Amino acid sequence: MMGITMNEYDEGKIWFKRKGSVVTVGLTEKAFEEIGGVQAVNLPVEGDEFTQDDVVAEVEGDHSTFEVIAPLAGLVVSVNETLNEDFELLESDPLDEGWIFKIRVPKGEGDTEDEQDE
Repeated sequence: MMGITMNEYDEGKIWFKRKGSVVTVGLTEKAFEEIGGVQAVNLPVEGDEFTQDDVVAEVEGDHSTFEVIAPLAGLVVSVNETLNEDFELLESDPLDEGWIFKIRVPKGEGDTEDEQDE
């Protein structure tokens, strides 16, 4: 059975999950410990292309500004616009409603299904 696997990136501060060629990206509790309370979110623009480790978004917090980097290269296909009005969703529901952006990755980029079969 092939499910959706949650992966971590950037020392466990960013989570991403892949479904087909689309990868959803958000922050983990570890990132919020570094940021403090979220004050603002700077989202990417749909249609922007990024390579792996490019800064795609920024989350401004009490302690610091956290740069959200792309775990894989791809094209931004969806942005969670809800975060502009309710950025607290990032912290209150980080693994579901608090996702930040979705990218479409090229075929073969970051494919891990074969490595996951056990």
